[in-house]
Amino acid sequence: MLGRLILGVVKGLIVGGLLGFALAKLGFAAPVAIVAYLAAALAGVLVGLVAGKPIWAKDAKIEAGMKAFAGALLGAGLMYAARRWLTAPVPLPLGELGGANLSLGEAAGGTGTFGGLAVTSLAAIAALLGGFYEADNDPSDEEKPGAKPAVKAAAGGNNKRIAASAAADELDDEFEVEPEKKRAKK
Repeated sequence: MLGRLILGVVKGLIVGGLLGFALAKLGFAAPVAIVAYLAAALAGVLVGLVAGKPIWAKDAKIEAGMKAFAGALLGAGLMYAARRWLTAPVPLPLGELGGANLSLGEAAGGTGTFGGLAVTSLAAIAALLGGFYEADNDPSDEEKPGAKPAVKAAAGGNNKRIAASAAADELDDEFEVEPEKKRAKK
């Protein structure tokens, strides 16, 4: 489970980091609120599609769609929390990522906060969602090829099958006895 959690966090960091980097290159290193919420919703959708059971897996389209929808809502909510409470300044110089954005201001010295910058906030949100989705996906729940479903075994499905095959064998024996009696009479 810890391995799946780490994998989900890494998937989320990649998705959120790339999306935040793209926004920074477009001039939104510290985006206004509406852009930040839309980007967080998009990050939630993308993470919902690739983390856990990905959309390209067999029988995963509905599950991935539901995770994407929930990820959009959770992403926007987590962006509110990030912008509200992640106010610690980023200790590293941003260089080109923050230089073109006027919303950072000269008072901040060209640095932003973790919740205010697109790269850091989207990466954190996507990592949280990716870790949750990946840890929630338990591969042991998936049916292995050739394995009998646990529901049928618990409901007594195996016993009915054995009883049904025994009854079929008895019928076969009865049909085989009759021709032998006819041959004996001749």
